[in-house]
Amino acid sequence: MSGSNVVSVVGHSHSPLWGVTPPRTPSETGARFVEATERASGLLSSLDVTAAVVFGPDHFRFAFYDLMPRFCIGVREVIGAGDYNSPGGQLPVASDLARHIHARVCDDGFDPSISLRMGVDHGIAQSYGAMFPALDVPVVAIMVNTSAPPLPSIRRCHEFGRSVGAAVAAFEGQERVAVIGSGGLSHWPPRLEVQEDTPDERHRDFLLGDRSQLAEREAGRQQRVADMGEANGAVNPDWDEWVLDCIQTGDLEALLRLTEEEIERDGGNGGQEIRTWVAAVGAYAGSGAATAATEFDRVYEPVPRWITGMGALVGVRTDITNTAGKGDS
Repeated sequence: MSGSNVVSVVGHSHSPLWGVTPPRTPSETGARFVEATERASGLLSSLDVTAAVVFGPDHFRFAFYDLMPRFCIGVREVIGAGDYNSPGGQLPVASDLARHIHARVCDDGFDPSISLRMGVDHGIAQSYGAMFPALDVPVVAIMVNTSAPPLPSIRRCHEFGRSVGAAVAAFEGQERVAVIGSGGLSHWPPRLEVQEDTPDERHRDFLLGDRSQLAEREAGRQQRVADMGEANGAVNPDWDEWVLDCIQTGDLEALLRLTEEEIERDGGNGGQEIRTWVAAVGAYAGSGAATAATEFDRVYEPVPRWITGMGALVGVRTDITNTAGKGDS
């Protein structure tokens, strides 16, 4: 094969509490998901992935309502917040590929923001670190707004992803790229949404961009999420499995028609993060990889104590040689 290729597509759930309270035994809830994640990491290693394009959300640690992009691409520095034991500090960046993607998607009529110093929290860093524990694979971090309405439509996220995939395929060189959607599935985390009548003016100022509050708020934020886990957060396994079915079969139309209100009803406000999966699937298709047969490794496990339905769906082109073993679905 000539040029750069997308060799794998990964849909991967993140959860703050996974990083804080991992399963202690193989029989504990969450262990099957962790095993599937480790299997996916080994598979990507066997594919000699040289760059990762990670679509993921931000949870008001990088982007705020003073200037909230629908999409943002980090092109020079990507810095992990280190929240919930996710990777912190400088992450390696595929700068040339990132700049190329930004230019090409703009040519296609999209207008993503660009960041020369992009902060990422567990929404991107947790799945990236889980797939590449050595943190040695350069990343193109693409923030998708899933937390601060108005959100991009599901269909727009898919179209944007297709443009990203076409850009990867047009990139000169021999990159072997994994596209990863980090988010969801169903969950109902604490809301961070500004309203005109918000009674707590200091909280409103924070959401409007008062970043000086970040450090002092972090401990309280993490404790609120932990308390939800102790109370066993709400999860909707039926909806989660339906989303996975749509993505795995490629029958996306019903998914692309979903409204914010429908997702909120069935998947929670955290379910809005399926936009990242849809964007990754779009990138896989837009790169031309979907024209080849794809084998999937799929695991789903509802984990109420992590307040999230946890899914790992890994697709690999069958014309790409790899040595990793396949796991049970």
